[in-house]
Amino acid sequence: MLRYALPLATIVAVAVAGCTTQTTSNDSSGKFRGDERLVANTIEDFESAASKGDQDQICRELLAKPLVATYVRRGGTCEKAVDGVLKDSDSFGLTVESVRIAGAQATARVKADRGDNDVIQSLTLVKEGPGWRISQFGSG
Repeated sequence: MLRYALPLATIVAVAVAGCTTQTTSNDSSGKFRGDERLVANTIEDFESAASKGDQDQICRELLAKPLVATYVRRGGTCEKAVDGVLKDSDSFGLTVESVRIAGAQATARVKADRGDNDVIQSLTLVKEGPGWRISQFGSG
């Protein structure tokens, strides 16, 4: 795996949970409205694509263009970076706890349920066209 995949590896590792299928009862985007809901939907789509191993969808539709370009500039491809990370993880589950929007940038607080050891992660998203894309994987 490329060493530049570390930010993506961080969130995918956080996303590892006990369930490999997504059901509507686990859909955390329903508690949001407007652009906040669109941000949460992007994260839900990331969760779904990761659980299916669909690195093409993640790179093409869910990651911001500058983040994808970073993988390419550093000698790899986004798909290879995502593929390596997904192969190291067997299941995915995320809950969007909160969304804060400031202009064309959003920060989402995301929780991976791990029983007594819940992990909180921040994601930064940017507005690209009509939708939101993940631009940065932060820390807890």
